[in-house]
Amino acid sequence: MQRTIEIADFELPRGAVTIHTLMAMDQAAWEHLRGEINFRRARQPDRPLARCRLCGGAVYIRAQTTRSGNVPMFAHYTDATAGDCPWYQGANLVPDNARAAQYQGHQECALHRWMCDTIANLLEQDPRCAKVTVDRYLKPAIEDRGRYPDVYAEIEGVGRFAFEVQLSKPFAFEIAARHQHYQAEGVSLIWVFRGLDAELPQGFRDVISFQRGNAFLFDEAAFNASIQAGGLTLSAWLEGANGWLKPRFARLDDLDRGTGRSVFLEDRRTPGLIEHCRAAREIWRPLLRTGAPFDFANPATLEKFAPAWASIRSHVPALSAWKDAYWYETEMRGVPHFLEIAAILFSIARTAIDGEDRVYVSRYNKEGALVAMLNARLSGFTFMPYAALFEAMLTGTRAHDYLERTSLRTALRKARGKVKQVGPEHAIWTAAARLFPEVYNGMLRAELADLRALPTWAAPGTAINREAA
Repeated sequence: MQRTIEIADFELPRGAVTIHTLMAMDQAAWEHLRGEINFRRARQPDRPLARCRLCGGAVYIRAQTTRSGNVPMFAHYTDATAGDCPWYQGANLVPDNARAAQYQGHQECALHRWMCDTIANLLEQDPRCAKVTVDRYLKPAIEDRGRYPDVYAEIEGVGRFAFEVQLSKPFAFEIAARHQHYQAEGVSLIWVFRGLDAELPQGFRDVISFQRGNAFLFDEAAFNASIQAGGLTLSAWLEGANGWLKPRFARLDDLDRGTGRSVFLEDRRTPGLIEHCRAAREIWRPLLRTGAPFDFANPATLEKFAPAWASIRSHVPALSAWKDAYWYETEMRGVPHFLEIAAILFSIARTAIDGEDRVYVSRYNKEGALVAMLNARLSGFTFMPYAALFEAMLTGTRAHDYLERTSLRTALRKARGKVKQVGPEHAIWTAAARLFPEVYNGMLRAELADLRALPTWAAPGTAINREAA
């Protein structure tokens, strides 16, 4: 039975990821993670993004082909000094041998050459085209060595482009290395396929992941459209909820190159992540706007917030068991208790968004209201177990500079020292992570940061910058 790396330790904010967590991820999520590992490998080979928990060796995500599709598995890199690791799977096929096995010594076929030459000829028809080369060494401006892009073009007023025509499965390390290289050089990389099989090799999926759910084809339809338009036109296939959307034609001017790392016609993945973050909070917004402070022990307030409680409980079923256990342990009702915790977290978020104190559980709402409210709650045993929860929320938002307040630091330290803290395994923490995944879900937070899509209120590099008191 083949040994498996059971836990990989990622750089924060991702943290530890078990093999079970990896295998349970949506395909888009683990494909992004796989790309980031390889991207780091290409950029900083001595600083791996993920390490084996037992030996500390660098690991990557290998796509294991099964009857039900590709399954992600952790694997040691070929050059990892992991021979004695109990989770070591054995030597992998080195890149040069892998290429030789794939191409059988012939790395370019007639179709590949025809596609490269035809794409180059079509690019030359653009009057803005200043330069086109096919399979020619591109001298680097920044990197130590250049590349041999299949087709390279400079289009005045549009940009510089490298086209990689891919007919067979590309290798993950090559994909990341090429993206890293061309990004540093200020060149937009576009992978071009001839067709899309029903069951795509993982290498094709990796390319599509980098291109944010876009696949570009130079197929018969694209060829005919290019002839008609008098310039290069590609067939753009975009991911939908249940497969590919109807393909659209795309010219170079149509492509989004703003992210630097990838080129796409329409980002089909980032909006889904943003919507996931927003969805669980949406029902809370109109309720919180109805007026503050909220007395959640009041039956009328409880009734008003009943939809919010029902919503978060549907996302986190463990809250139902926690509510019963909380009553058994404290003889206090769990729903108002949770609602107040949520209101405190929303207060921190709102403060981070607005840049000034916004508090939903206190009448005082002027300068210093947030710290005063947190200090008051943390002084009682009822909310002391959530010091770590509140501190994590502050740390992960634009309001992190509030942690410089001496009084708040003291209150957090005392609470941590007096009672056991609620942690990531607790239902309350899980609920907080569903309401504010940009803060508490390290994997999603990192992916948004990778895509430059982390909202400003949750960005670690910004702060409200109030005077510490």
